[in-house]
Order: sequence, then structure tokens, then C-alpha cells
Amino acid sequence: MTEHDEEMMTRKSILQAASITALCTLAGETHLFASKPPPIRKTSISKAIVLWYSQAGNTRRYGECAAGVLKASGIDVTASDYRDFDAATLADYDLLFLGSPVYYYDVPGNLKKWIQALPSIEGIPAAGFISFGGEGGNQHNTVCTLLNLLAEKGAVPVEMGLFGNMSTYPPTWSMGMEERILKYRHLPNEKTYERVSEFARSALTNVEENRPLSYKKRFAFHEAIKGGFSIFWGARLMTGTHRIDRDKCIQCGTCTATCPTGAIQYKSYAVYSGKCIYCYGCLNNCPASAIDMTYLGKKLTGFIDFSKKHGITLKDPA
Repeated sequence: MTEHDEEMMTRKSILQAASITALCTLAGETHLFASKPPPIRKTSISKAIVLWYSQAGNTRRYGECAAGVLKASGIDVTASDYRDFDAATLADYDLLFLGSPVYYYDVPGNLKKWIQALPSIEGIPAAGFISFGGEGGNQHNTVCTLLNLLAEKGAVPVEMGLFGNMSTYPPTWSMGMEERILKYRHLPNEKTYERVSEFARSALTNVEENRPLSYKKRFAFHEAIKGGFSIFWGARLMTGTHRIDRDKCIQCGTCTATCPTGAIQYKSYAVYSGKCIYCYGCLNNCPASAIDMTYLGKKLTGFIDFSKKHGITLKDPA
């Protein structure tokens, strides 16, 4: 047995043990059912905010599509990445839409922290939507978690949306599973945006008719292991190199701007691995292929390069 084989067996054992531990703690999962919401503050919507967390662009596309539907209904709409929005003004809006990718079977930790730090949004109707790659995993429970987090701040859930697209997870295609990714290369398409539009219109109708959303989580294996040691720390264990290639870097600042935790600073070529949450935003968005990362010893290719290789152009909503 080689040193590499021994290392792989150790990693596998750690992941298996962590998965078993996660399953044993499933009974402790909280918020399986949404609590009774407060009354909707206002059923006549004049001002709405559509926010999203998006790394490769799909969640942003769905948010922009929903915003277009609201604007067509005569509503004053602000649409933005949540990181560019002043959360202190959130209570000024009559309706909130919030979107997130499914991140290791859960809502990303950075977005959770942002929601938990929000001021009270008592009575504001909220629609949550998520994006997921390929066949996905734990999509329904993830959007339930998103709505529960908003409900804890006083929001009234009124609708949920789940929208699939091609996966943007670099280890999948970099490890030789390109066919699995390319099966969904046509997504998002017109039908996807039609579903997003229906979701937005349904949310408006539910508000106008003063009809909060009734929802609950479902039992699923992915719910047991979401975002836990076996997932997040698995990615950390499998990741080797993570640095900025000085010879390729054009100092555009994209990696720093897209990193949700401040783990990468382009001016000093610094990567703080302890802050990294393995969202691969830096890798996927670098226009110069200057992010050098490895996974199980193999060099990772970002989403921009993968798309160019296969002639993929994602369609924005009309």
C-alpha cells in the first residue's frame, strides 16, 4: 500500500464516521415545521426587494426574472446581490424575494449569518427560491430552511421556488464526470424562466389574497448530512493547493469581490484557507484562470473555462 493509498483510506474512514454521526443526530434537527406566522403587514404591494446570493450566475438570473415580473405588475422593484444591499432598509419594503444556491445540501453559512443578523421584518411577506445543479439533492428542505430563517425574523412566507440548472461544482467535471454535468447544459432555458415567472406571480397572488404558505420539511438522508463535518470538512480534506498564480493574475479583483468570507485578497495574492468555505466562487469567476486549486491531487478547472471548452452560453431571462 502506497502513502497515497493510506491517505485516501484515512480520509474515507473520517467521512464515513462523520456520516454515521450525522445520521444519529437527525432526531435533533430543528424547524421541521414552520411556526404560525404573524399577519401580513400589507396586502397591496407597491415596493419590493429581490435579493440573491449567486456565485456562477444562475440564482441571479432567477432573481432578475422574478424582478421583471414584479416590475411588469407596476411594482417599484430593487434587485441586487444581498452583499450590495443595505439590510437596514429592508423594513421599508412591502415584499421580499430571497434566492440562494443549494450549498452542500443546505443554505450557505454566509447567507444564514446575514439573515440572522437582519433587523426585525415583522409581517413582511417573503418568497424564497433556490437554484440547484443537475439532479440536485435536498432542494425542498433547503428552501424550507431559507423560509424558516426569514420567518424567525418575523417575515411571512408566501411562496417557494426550486429551479434546476447545469451544475457549477468544479470537482465534478475536473474528476472526469463531464457527461454527468453536460446532461443539463441546456438549463436554464425558456421553460425554466416560465416557471420562475409563475413562482413570482403566485407569490403576488398569495399576498393579495392574504394567504401565507403552508410547508414542511421532508425526511431525507441529505438533510442529516447537510453542511456538516462529512460535507464541508470532506471538501477541505480533499482540497490541496489553493493559491493565486501570480504569472496569470491580472489584478482585476474578481476573486476578492466574489468571495463571501474574505478568504482571498488579490492585491497581496493571499489565500486564507481557514476562512474558505469551498464555494469555488474565486475559481469559477476568474477571467484569467489564475486560481490554482487541486482536489484529490487533480487540478480544478473553473466554470468559465469549462463553459468555453464545451461551447456553453447560458441564457439570461428576456
